[in-house]
Amino acid sequence: MSNPTPPVDVQKIVSDLLALLRGIDPVSEGVKLAEQGRRTVEALIVALENFGATMDNLNSAAARVNRLLDDVEEPIRRIAGMADQAGSLVSFLPSLASKAMSNLTPKPAASAPTTSSTPQAATGTDQQP
Repeated sequence: MSNPTPPVDVQKIVSDLLALLRGIDPVSEGVKLAEQGRRTVEALIVALENFGATMDNLNSAAARVNRLLDDVEEPIRRIAGMADQAGSLVSFLPSLASKAMSNLTPKPAASAPTTSSTPQAATGTDQQP
């Protein structure tokens, strides 16, 4: 139960192939290919020029940022140092204030009798009562 294959017409296949080849003009196809290659190269050159311009812009922006950092970095470091000093001063102030307050409070009187000189003795005048 095999199906019989139809006979192959080789002459028809060859004539169809030759008709296809006659429709192809190698010179015009070569010209089209060369034109496409030229357009591709031109587009590549434009893309590379744009990339170069972009890199130049990035380099100039980086140079500006570096100059800005050079101008700003030192004052910021000084301010940061001053902030550290202010922080240590603020942490020192409570202990200083407590010492000052302890110096301002009256001292308790001594319970032992002491010989104190009278104000007259301190001035150098001897007066008898």
